[in-house]
Amino acid sequence: MERARRDLSEVYSRLFDHRPVVQAEIRYFVKEFEEKRGFREERGLENVDSTIKEFITQSFPDVCEDLGSSIPTVLPRLEAAIQITNRIQQKEQEADQVQKKSLLATSCQHKFGNINMCLNACCTLCCLQSDRLQASRERRKAEWEAFVKEQHRKAAEVEADHTKAAEWLKQQYAAMEKDLAKFTTI
Repeated sequence: MERARRDLSEVYSRLFDHRPVVQAEIRYFVKEFEEKRGFREERGLENVDSTIKEFITQSFPDVCEDLGSSIPTVLPRLEAAIQITNRIQQKEQEADQVQKKSLLATSCQHKFGNINMCLNACCTLCCLQSDRLQASRERRKAEWEAFVKEQHRKAAEVEADHTKAAEWLKQQYAAMEKDLAKFTTI
């Protein structure tokens, strides 16, 4: 009996006692991260820290000083460059407008023969386009108002249908409750 108890105890400890395995894993983990790596991560972080401190104490003041001395000269140069580009752009636009006017004048002279007739035709064309635009705007406004009215009408229909359906459901549930009350009293 004693021998059976010992054998049973040994089997139990082998099956359910995992302390030796866990201790071996812990030892392996510690060995892997402390001994094999030799604190490489810590040394790396210390190197980064010393580099940052060196930059802050030596290079950063020089960079700030250089920026402080160069920014005031850069800003007026930048503003001058912007003004020059604006003038160039304005001259290009003026040249394009002059070219368009000359092309329009030459095409009108070929069509109408007289510049005054050309100007009258252009004015008439502009008035017609403006009248068309106004008529188009008014037509779109009327269409929009009709659309909004139609949407309101449809919303009212849906609301009425919903109200009818809700009332019908209330009546159905009331009838079902009456039928249920009849069966529970039996």
